[in-house]
Amino acid sequence: MIVGYDFFNRNFDGVIYDTPIATAGIDEVTLGAGMYDELFVTVDNTVDDTNKKPAEWEIKTIMDAKFNNDIEAGTIDGSGHKVTSINMYRREYRTSNDWQLIASFPYDQDYDVYTVVDRFVESGKTYEYCIVPVATNTVGDITKSQPVTVKYKDTFVSDLNNNVRLDADFEWGGATYNKNSSVATPLNGAYPIVSFGNQNYRTANIKFLPLTDDQSEGIATSIDARAERLNKDAAVQFLNNGEAKVIRRPDGDMFVCVTTNIKTTPKSTGLEEIEDVTFDFTEIGKLDYKTMDKAGLIASAGKSIYTYDDYGNVLWNSEPINDNARREYRNSFAE
Repeated sequence: MIVGYDFFNRNFDGVIYDTPIATAGIDEVTLGAGMYDELFVTVDNTVDDTNKKPAEWEIKTIMDAKFNNDIEAGTIDGSGHKVTSINMYRREYRTSNDWQLIASFPYDQDYDVYTVVDRFVESGKTYEYCIVPVATNTVGDITKSQPVTVKYKDTFVSDLNNNVRLDADFEWGGATYNKNSSVATPLNGAYPIVSFGNQNYRTANIKFLPLTDDQSEGIATSIDARAERLNKDAAVQFLNNGEAKVIRRPDGDMFVCVTTNIKTTPKSTGLEEIEDVTFDFTEIGKLDYKTMDKAGLIASAGKSIYTYDDYGNVLWNSEPINDNARREYRNSFAE
């Protein structure tokens, strides 16, 4: 807002229109001589006559320049440097001060929306996220999210691109806690000497029945044998790809692991269209940056762009688009 300027009332410094400046087709803003504390621009036409700026950046926000020794006006502060990549971190809300890197991806000026799917979260916890712009070796200021509470049922096996739900006929065989040890039997002693190493990992066996959504939700009136086979084969291929995964349980327990010994068994005699899948898993580390980086579990981001029509409605597109094409894309909807 401009101090002393009233957009809505008919005072000396006001206007009689709801929208004092026509914004269609405007791509640049130039400020003349003066002293400015902040410049906020939005296409949200639901603003009321209080002319109050939203507390957080919203999807319809165009820019919010605060002039903190720079002219940046975006959602992130690159400290005046050219942003080359963006990092995303997560920490447990009000419990931990340690930010854990969960995603890192290059900045592409042709896109303005980056989507990160975080599948490696514990049920029952509340997290907050932040993004940090990176310019070569210079790190900008963090932008924090609102708290996010996680709650889910069932058990899942996930990696960066896949998520298998182990809900139907799920059987948990219990975990074995493995710790290497050595037993020595001295000739002059009545009892052996037992020494332990540093290994401390868990192994377990799991069985579940992979079903298509139609079958598991009771929509299907009969068994589509081919669809069930393809669904089962996809689950087996995922479990047998030799890559690290994360098993998430509804009680919050999590395992960074590899899955082995995958087997399939017909559900019963005369019901060969669906098959149980069993597999073993071996824990390979804690759910921290060191393990996730080594196991290839640091996420990238999906990219998309959005623009607006002349009424401030959001228009989405998944393809890269330059400024001229962005205007054409917007105008195609206006027509």
